[in-house]
Amino acid sequence: MNDVERVLLALHPEVEIDGHTAVGYFEPQPEHRGNPGWLHGGLAATVLDHVCARAGAAALGERVVTGRLDLRYPRPVLLDDGPYRVEATAEQPRGRMVRVAGAILDGDGRPMVEARSLFVTLPR
Repeated sequence: MNDVERVLLALHPEVEIDGHTAVGYFEPQPEHRGNPGWLHGGLAATVLDHVCARAGAAALGERVVTGRLDLRYPRPVLLDDGPYRVEATAEQPRGRMVRVAGAILDGDGRPMVEARSLFVTLPR
């Protein structure tokens, strides 16, 4: 695996599904830096979108696309304190839509980045 593949793979962590909940672990790489020592906020969004989408797909039983992704950044994600737990839980679906809440958590389980999202299936 080359460096580019390693950096990109880290943004889409392996995810375990349990019902409507998705859990993965994210290990930031030096190349993911925003401010010195911190994860870039856009890359945190990518990781959360990925895990939230997996929860949404599990709830709907098919592939989904992001309809909306709202983020809150209560504390920085430090590059060297990972791996971080990333979790997302889907509500009960409504038709072709499902709302999902997710977070990147620190070692004490406190959210560093929080997501509220909406996922939809594409019409067939």
